[in-house]
Amino acid sequence: MSNVVTLDQNSNTGSDVIARVKALLEQSTVTQAQIAKEIGVSGSTVNQLLNGNYKADPTAMVQKLANWLTARDQRADAPRDPGFVMTDTAKQIMADMGYALTTQSIVIIHGISGVGKTTALREFQRNNNNVWVITTSPSRATMTECLYELAMELGMENAPRLRGPLARALRRRLRNTKGLIVVDEADHVDRPTLEELRILAEEVEVGLVLVGNSRVYTQLTGGPRSEDFARLFSRIAMKRALTKAKKADVLAFASAWNITGAAELDLLLRISERPGALRLVSKNLKLAVMYSGGEPLTEQILLHTFNKLEGE
Repeated sequence: MSNVVTLDQNSNTGSDVIARVKALLEQSTVTQAQIAKEIGVSGSTVNQLLNGNYKADPTAMVQKLANWLTARDQRADAPRDPGFVMTDTAKQIMADMGYALTTQSIVIIHGISGVGKTTALREFQRNNNNVWVITTSPSRATMTECLYELAMELGMENAPRLRGPLARALRRRLRNTKGLIVVDEADHVDRPTLEELRILAEEVEVGLVLVGNSRVYTQLTGGPRSEDFARLFSRIAMKRALTKAKKADVLAFASAWNITGAAELDLLLRISERPGALRLVSKNLKLAVMYSGGEPLTEQILLHTFNKLEGE
């Protein structure tokens, strides 16, 4: 289904669209800079359009604004996510992070995808000072890229791009902060980068949390490279393995979405056992709310939307 809606189809004129956008700006619910970014034009173009100073044919630009308004309305009608849910697993993760922060220790949190690792990291960061979370990826896994990602998280906009000067700049910035470095998706990071992060954390006395799938742990403990990781592994103060979504976690999610029926809870528990765990449960709940039309979520609706997600 296309989100592109022509002005004629909606009985909107250019002036109607402009008036709606101006009303939103007057209510301070959005800024011209935000609108410009979301429709892919410059801020000056939006300003000229709204003030009647746009020199070219405004039809295409007005259509962009009309499409933007339609998308905004659709988002407003979308199901409301209850936000962060404090599950038992989240409590464990946040307690481990608190330990690393307080004692300037190294903690490793590893396990399957979809149990709420990243959301717990972000919630902990929101509620604590000097917690810096970076996410590595194939393009950000080398030592230089990982350190530069940390520099950006620290607000070092003019950080050096050469590895040596960058590492020294990070040490100066982190010293005496008593903070916590968190590396999400740390399974992408190679041995030299992990060792650099370990040395950095020790030198400036900050905590370090490595988070990822089981590979981030197994590469420290087994295989032909285990000796290479000995210095790092011996310094890990706490290890948290998350092997499956807990029943209590699923029930906490269900409660947040006001689901209490036995049949519905049983279905959500079975869904949580599939790859994706709580993430899949959350996606299913969001889609189910859209299909329910405001009615209570039944087992039939949840099963229907689950099959939709699975492509059946």
